[in-house]
Amino acid sequence: MNKTKQQESRRNFLKSVSLVAIALPLTPLGISSLIGCAKSSVGAGKSDDVLKTILANANPSSACSWCGAKDAPQNVSWRTELAKKDDEGGPLIISGTVFQTDGKTPAPNILIYVYHTDIYGIYGRQGEHRHGRYRGWMLTDGKGRYEFRTIKPASYPNTTIAAHIHMTLTGKNFKEDWVDSILFEGDKFLSEGEQNRAGKKGGFNPILKLEKGKDGVSRGIRDIQLWEGAK
Repeated sequence: MNKTKQQESRRNFLKSVSLVAIALPLTPLGISSLIGCAKSSVGAGKSDDVLKTILANANPSSACSWCGAKDAPQNVSWRTELAKKDDEGGPLIISGTVFQTDGKTPAPNILIYVYHTDIYGIYGRQGEHRHGRYRGWMLTDGKGRYEFRTIKPASYPNTTIAAHIHMTLTGKNFKEDWVDSILFEGDKFLSEGEQNRAGKKGGFNPILKLEKGKDGVSRGIRDIQLWEGAK
């Protein structure tokens, strides 16, 4: 290549770089960021479509006392936080995997709604949603995983009902439905009937043995198996 053509090629290169610099902040990863943004936009659109399809199966009735999928926000992740760091109560992290009906194959894109009482056994107080402020949503990831951080709930006041966390599941091909509530091993109000029924709806064992870590956070695993008709 002669000197004139080399200079022309260099000018064209610099012109291209300048156009990119105008469109992007001047960073070492500018061009990569542009490509990344494009991929992100496509992914977000696909995710929105999936969630829209799922929400069409949410129970729309305000009379349903246990439903809540219809209130899911648009930016649902596979993990969420129900409690603030300064909330009263023992910090708790529940995680798990949702499986298909075979109990082995992970089930992605399942919308999970959870809610529970506060440390006094109360759901919604004046001005709050009837399920209280400890409520949230997750959309299982490609491996069927979900996780939420909260505080350990208490039993209803003046009752012998064991402390629990309610859960509903909604999918692209099935309507919102409840699964066995999360219960806790060692709860003094845990009845024999509850122990016998455990795992009837949602598979696996919903009575969790919590392990408290050095960070003071108790952790439990609640895996879920979809039932026939929920695929």
